[in-house]
Amino acid sequence: MKKAEFGSMPDGREAFLYEIRSEGTTVTITDFGAAVVSFVTHGRDIVGGFDTVEGYLDDDSHQGATVGRVANRIANARFTIDGKEYLLPRNNGESCLHGGNGLDRRIWDVTEHTESAIALEYTSPDGDEGFPGELAVKVRFTLDGSALRIDYRAVADRKTPIALTNHSYFNLDGLSGDVLGHRVAIHADRYTAVDEALIPTGERPAVDGTPFDLREPRLLGDIIGKSLDGFDHNFILCRDIMRIFGEKSLFLAAEAFSGDLELEVWTDQPGVQFYTGNFLGDGPAFKGNVPPVKHGAFCLETQTEPNCVNHGEAIYEAGEEYTQTTVYLVKNAALPS
Repeated sequence: MKKAEFGSMPDGREAFLYEIRSEGTTVTITDFGAAVVSFVTHGRDIVGGFDTVEGYLDDDSHQGATVGRVANRIANARFTIDGKEYLLPRNNGESCLHGGNGLDRRIWDVTEHTESAIALEYTSPDGDEGFPGELAVKVRFTLDGSALRIDYRAVADRKTPIALTNHSYFNLDGLSGDVLGHRVAIHADRYTAVDEALIPTGERPAVDGTPFDLREPRLLGDIIGKSLDGFDHNFILCRDIMRIFGEKSLFLAAEAFSGDLELEVWTDQPGVQFYTGNFLGDGPAFKGNVPPVKHGAFCLETQTEPNCVNHGEAIYEAGEEYTQTTVYLVKNAALPS
C-alpha cells in the first residue's frame, strides 16, 4: 500500500501516487485525474504516463485518466435538456472533448487503499464546465492477477449527462516505439461514421469490406498509413462473448496481440473508441524520458457513442445512478500464425 509524492499543482496542492499489487503485476494510480500511471505486468510497463504530475499538467492527451463528465466529443460544444441549452468549452475545434477541463484535471480524494484496490472520489459542482447539477463520482481500481478492473459510479442532484471512461494508452511492447506491429481484433460488426471533425454523421455502417473490419485480428501496419492515417472511431459492440467477473457479466470488446502478450478488454458498455495515438509526438517525454511518437500507443475507451448527449442518450435523472465496469486483462498468449 505504497503512497508517494508526485509533484505540486499550480495552487500549491500536492498530488500523490498510489500503488496496488497482485502476484506478478503492479499498477500505480495518481489522485490527479484518477489516472493510471503505470501497469507493470509480465515484466514490462504497458501504458503511457509521466514521471511527475507536471507532465500531466503540460500534456493534453489524457494519459491514463478518468475522463468526463462526458467522454468523447459533444458537437458544437452544446446540448439541450428539457428545452434548456447548455454551453460547454470548445477544446477540440468547435467541439467539447472529454468534458472540457474536466475530471482528468482535478485532484480526487482517496477513500480506500488496500494492497490490491484503490477507490477515488470527486464531487463536480453545479455548472462545472457548463454541465448542470452537482455530480458525485467514484472510481475503483482493483487488481486480480493481471486483470485491472475499473468500476465507476456517479449520481447527480439534477438531470444531467454522464458518460465516463478511462483513457489509458497501451503498447504491449513497452512505450519505446510504435504499435504498427500489434494485431488488434474488435468484436463489432458496425462502427460510428464521423465527419472531418470526428463528429458522428448519424450513420452506422457495417464493417464488411472496410478497414474497420477488425472482427479477426489484423496487423495495424497493414491498415494505418495505407487505408487510414489512423483510427479514432467508435465501434458498436456485438456483445456476443460473455464472461463473469465477480458479480458482473461483461462482454468481450477487443483483443490486442504483440509478441507473447495479449490484452483483452471486457465491458458492459455498448461501444469502444479505438484510438491509435494519431496526435502523439509533440507532448512531454513519457516515463524514463521516452519521447512520444505518432502511433506509439493505442486506447480502447469503453463508452457510450460519441455525441450521445445530442442523441438523447446518457441523460440521467436527479438521483439516478450511473454505473460502468471495464476489465483490462493481460496474459501470455502468442497469436497463432
